[in-house]
Amino acid sequence: MKKLRDALCIAWAFLFLTTSVFAQGNVEPVVAKDKKSKAKTAIVYLQQMQQAYADKNYEILYFTNVQNKVESMQLLHGVIDGEELAYVRYLNGAIRETLQSSKQISYFEQGRQPYTLEARIDKSVFAQIAHFNYQAGLDSYDYIIVGKGRIAGKRALAIRLLSKDPYRYSYVIWLDIETSLPLRLDTLSSSNLILEQAQVVSLYVTEDVNPWLIKVSQQRLPQLVHINVTQKKSLWKLNWLPPGFKVLKCDRHKLSSNESAFISYIMLSDGIVRISVYISPIKEFMDKEKIIQHGAMLIYSSQQGAVEMTVIGEIPIASAQRIVKSMSREKS
Repeated sequence: MKKLRDALCIAWAFLFLTTSVFAQGNVEPVVAKDKKSKAKTAIVYLQQMQQAYADKNYEILYFTNVQNKVESMQLLHGVIDGEELAYVRYLNGAIRETLQSSKQISYFEQGRQPYTLEARIDKSVFAQIAHFNYQAGLDSYDYIIVGKGRIAGKRALAIRLLSKDPYRYSYVIWLDIETSLPLRLDTLSSSNLILEQAQVVSLYVTEDVNPWLIKVSQQRLPQLVHINVTQKKSLWKLNWLPPGFKVLKCDRHKLSSNESAFISYIMLSDGIVRISVYISPIKEFMDKEKIIQHGAMLIYSSQQGAVEMTVIGEIPIASAQRIVKSMSREKS
């Protein structure tokens, strides 16, 4: 039965591959009285989704699609003694599993020793939209209820997060009308092309926590690995941030214990996307700009004088270029 379900998941994944936002069938429009009332209604739906994603006990089978590379996965979520627990596993290829609580995440990979890291960032499939402050996000996005349709055999509501500037992507979120849980997330370029997609193909919600998840929660986890990072004050600062973004971290540290040089590091986020900026001495000269894009993920490198600046994040190129241009050295 388990093999049949996994096979069905893979089959559905290929069936649902799309190249446009609403290629999966007819979408029934939702009529609102005005833009203001529509935005308020969208926020209510999105906040209900956030609560359901955190509070409910559920199992989802889903796939991710990045540049036609499809990964089929399973998520088990439960709330045990008031604490969220999420188990994720890849359904194809080598065994890859994670078990995450509010403070730690354990990794289990075939051929490797399992280990546990401290982690307070939710890494589950819809985490980026499940923890966003939608009220504060009104400065950066318009929330538009697009219509209703069917996802994974369930009645769904589509809400578009339309970026108000060229420095971030837009999104379309499909929510299960019955449970408020997310069923699909599309990351869209400015030309309305899907860069990445995550879609549920099976959703099962229960009153009680999955017995297997309870059993796992009672087992001893792999050893906690402590990563000691020596930090110093950053030598660089940003003079411009994309609207809605805030600096979360700004320091200077070694990338690994084998490295002798310290690099400056800045992390910023708008609540959905995290951007990492690295400034390091040039090791070898290359083209002035280097751009690597995989789906929504961008790696942008630029050599400025004697340093190389690298920006990594799910952002458009225009955003990364402006971030680099805004960098300046801190005054001694």
